[in-house]
Amino acid sequence: MVTANVACAAEANLAQVGASILARVYESEHATDFAIALSPKRLAVIRCVESATEEHHTALATMLTEGDFVWAGLVYGERDGVETAGLVETFHVSELDSLVARLQELREAFGEAG
Repeated sequence: MVTANVACAAEANLAQVGASILARVYESEHATDFAIALSPKRLAVIRCVESATEEHHTALATMLTEGDFVWAGLVYGERDGVETAGLVETFHVSELDSLVARLQELREAFGEAG
C-alpha cells in the first residue's frame, strides 16, 4: 500500500532529524496525519497520502484556520496528485529532504519567537 510506504518514509526522515511526532492519526486507509512540535506551543501537521487531492488540501487548510496548527504539509506518493498554491505546502515522497529542511527552518523560527 502506497500510503503506508509514504507514511513510513516520512516518519523515518523525521526521526533522523530528531522531530518529535506527538501523535499519529490514521485518518483513513488512504491518509495518515502526524502532529509535530515546532516549539513547545506551536504544532505542525503532516498528512501522508497516495495522491494529493483537493480534499486533503482543504482538510489541512481547515486545521490551520481552526488554529490547532501553525503549518501544514502534504506528502504524496503518486506524481499525478494535485498541487495547489495556498496554505498547505506539498512534497512528493522523493522530496522528503526538502520537507525535513523546511521543518528545521520552522523549528528555528518558532524557537526564536518563543
